[in-house]
Amino acid sequence: MESRRSLQRTRIPLITALAYPDAAPDALELLVQWATWTFVIDDEFDDGPDGQDPARCASALATFLPVLDGAPAGGSASARAFAGTWERLVEGRSPAWRRMLGDDIRAYLWSYYEGLVDQRAGRVPTVAAYRRRRCVSVAAYTWLDVVEIAVGVDLPETVRHFSSFRDLREAAAEYVGLHNDLWSLERDKNAGAFHNAVLLVQHHDGCPLQEAVDQVNDLITDCAQRMLDAERALAVQLDAAGINGQARADALSCAAGYAKFVRGCFDYPSQARRYTAAPTGQSGEATAPHQLF
Repeated sequence: MESRRSLQRTRIPLITALAYPDAAPDALELLVQWATWTFVIDDEFDDGPDGQDPARCASALATFLPVLDGAPAGGSASARAFAGTWERLVEGRSPAWRRMLGDDIRAYLWSYYEGLVDQRAGRVPTVAAYRRRRCVSVAAYTWLDVVEIAVGVDLPETVRHFSSFRDLREAAAEYVGLHNDLWSLERDKNAGAFHNAVLLVQHHDGCPLQEAVDQVNDLITDCAQRMLDAERALAVQLDAAGINGQARADALSCAAGYAKFVRGCFDYPSQARRYTAAPTGQSGEATAPHQLF
């Protein structure tokens, strides 16, 4: 019942619609299914027993990862749900896109294990290292991958190797991870973990909470500027590579979809009780993150 209440507080159809506003109805239904699975997994590993013991965490991951290599699903209901969702996501997609999404899902799932081992060992990452890892652990790259489903494109593999395309994805993913940290600050602080950019800045710099929030806000602003710079560079590199016509239009449509995804992630938390209200069993409302900005 608590898992069901958590999903209701999350408002998954809302975040999916905000993140992918251009998706056709059938694509949106698939993306809601994918988003639901990621939130269920997040709750399982953050709050459930699979996220408390490294051996148990690795065992749980072993039920998901083989699916990416074509193995039949077994074990938990979430593993079977993942297999069905994965099959629908990759149907009709190019090998390059399938590889990209598969690699990003593997990295995302392993991030739970890596973070847990760090926590058990008392290893506190630097802010720079955390920023790189947060892009992965918040599943931002996987959500960016499916932007192509939302906008109805499948990019040429050559475009995926543009430095501007990689820069755009990295800046967007980092923005989403850092912004999420502002809204999950209360929860992360209560958990006593350093897997939050604000808490890490405060730990390393020894500064007051408000100052740490301001520093993270500056990082988020920098991410937005990097996105704008990368999108401009993408247009230049498309010209330099001689990519025009439909392929060029698809690349620019995907870049615009990334920006809409980030905007959706910005608008979402203030509308979901997952972030604005205390979880069941805690009294009162959580600290309103906008008061810290």
